[in-house]
Amino acid sequence: MQLGGEGYSPGLLQKIEYAGGNARSFQSAAQSLGRLAEWTISARHVERLTERLGKERAAQRDVEAAAMQMGKLRWAYKQAPAVAVVMLDAGKAQFRQEDSGPGVHGPRWGDTKVACLQTYSDVSYDKDPQPDPPEAFLEEQRVERLCREMERIRGVAGEQRPEDKQDKPPDAQKPKKNKKKRKKGPRRKRPVRLVRTVVATTAKVEEFGWMVSAEAMKRRMYAAAKRAVVGDGGNWIEPLGQMHFDGWLQILDFLHLLVHLFAAARLAYAHNALAAWTLYERMLRDAWSGRVQEVIDTLRSQVNRLRAGSTGAGTCKVVELALAYVERNRQRMDYPRYRRMGLPVSSSLVESLIKQINHRVKGTEQFWNNGGLEAVLQVRAAYLSEDGRAEAFHENRPRGPAVGRNRGRLRQLVG
Repeated sequence: MQLGGEGYSPGLLQKIEYAGGNARSFQSAAQSLGRLAEWTISARHVERLTERLGKERAAQRDVEAAAMQMGKLRWAYKQAPAVAVVMLDAGKAQFRQEDSGPGVHGPRWGDTKVACLQTYSDVSYDKDPQPDPPEAFLEEQRVERLCREMERIRGVAGEQRPEDKQDKPPDAQKPKKNKKKRKKGPRRKRPVRLVRTVVATTAKVEEFGWMVSAEAMKRRMYAAAKRAVVGDGGNWIEPLGQMHFDGWLQILDFLHLLVHLFAAARLAYAHNALAAWTLYERMLRDAWSGRVQEVIDTLRSQVNRLRAGSTGAGTCKVVELALAYVERNRQRMDYPRYRRMGLPVSSSLVESLIKQINHRVKGTEQFWNNGGLEAVLQVRAAYLSEDGRAEAFHENRPRGPAVGRNRGRLRQLVG
């Protein structure tokens, strides 16, 4: 059976790790193993084994990051991809105070940092393949749902935005528009998503940057013909991209830009829904078409109007923040060019990825110590990657010492 020091065959050990890293909790993982693998194991033992294997994966990752930092890491792929895209974002998880005994002590929210490294087939266009914004960005209810969903993924679930709490006067409702039917033309060739790999951690930005660059080096992404980094314009993403991905196209995620523009329009006309939507749609179309200066001028005029009026300081502040956001990221908003190159203009893949990770690590009753969460993130990232690394780890893994209450009996049997 090729039993290792844990007392489990490699196949069963992989099942335990998979259940521990992908089920909703260690308890549900143990129950699934009992029913599907017909193997009785406690939730606590699933936790110990999953965390141990996750720490081994983390140690392997850290060795590669250190080699990258010293300039000694080499690629593991024979051929460079045609198109390489790195998408970066952060999520949230609940932490508890370390070494404080049973129960949850000192609960707090903390960050998880996630990178989605995606390759694509190479497709280019002579002109902008999608000059008009997607219909989903031009329907108010869908835009509202999109903004709330993004906030739930990135922040503390269940919070409302300030503008959502304001009541709209009955006569301020936006009239329904007649939808224009688009003429169906020949379907254009689209880039095909190929292989995705995942990096996830609770470490600081500096360490995370070396982890992501090591993953890109292993996949030979630095030799790709087209290379891009897509992020939300956060104060940590831009420096990371400049340091580790110099020469790559830096693209501002359009979805995050949409959220800023929608919030600014909503608060600029807090009591006039029609005017707010008109302002949002105008700015959205300008941004989608790459007319960045027009977006800046529109926001600046709204800031001046609000400052001159009797509007509260909080309302004006939101519009000022949107203006500063666009001005800071204007060099990363040439969306028509990115679309002609066949590159993505949103980080929706990493947003979806964070949602998948949150399914395992984020919940009302899930409070982690830092080491435990870091280990589980490595397991989750391995099984969300599409290059077979989750299985290869077990095929190449040396057997370690036993874990759990049977370790003494196993030593006797072996000795």
